[in-house]
Amino acid sequence: MNAILIVHNIASDLVTTIWTPLFVAVFVAIVTYSLSPRNKAAFDEAAKMPLRED
Repeated sequence: MNAILIVHNIASDLVTTIWTPLFVAVFVAIVTYSLSPRNKAAFDEAAKMPLRED
C-alpha cells in the first residue's frame, strides 16, 4: 500500500510540475494566434462561410 502512495505522489508531482505549465503555455499560444491581427482576414472569411450561398 505504501508503494502505491509513493507512485501516486510521484505522478501528482509530475503533473503539477510539467503538464500544467505545458498546457498553460499551449493555451496562451493558441489564444495569441487567434487574436493576432494578421489572422483577422482569414478568420473573418471563415466566419462568413456558413452564411454564403454557393
